[in-house]
Amino acid sequence: MEYLSAHPMILKGIVIFAAVIILYFIFKQFIKLALVLLIIVLAVAGYYYFQDPHKMPEKVKNSINSVKSGSDQVVEKSKSFYKDSQELIDKTKELPRDFNKLFKSAEDKAGK
Repeated sequence: MEYLSAHPMILKGIVIFAAVIILYFIFKQFIKLALVLLIIVLAVAGYYYFQDPHKMPEKVKNSINSVKSGSDQVVEKSKSFYKDSQELIDKTKELPRDFNKLFKSAEDKAGK
């Protein structure tokens, strides 16, 4: 412990290494899935390239445009979801204040 307290850079290196190892084991399945999807995409692209290499740029442009339009739709929907959730959060913040007003008015009517 004295060595680590005398050399804090080594301690930081050990902590960073441990964090990377922990994150690797957590996301190992995601890394495997990403690699499998990459291999599938490359295989499909290779298949289309060998089918008709001259039309490949047109197909790629069409595919990229369709993916871009789909991602734009997802982004728009996520933005609207974010706005809606923020409005809901704001309303829930006001809810306790409204309950307090109701209780105070009920207490005033009861004469307490």
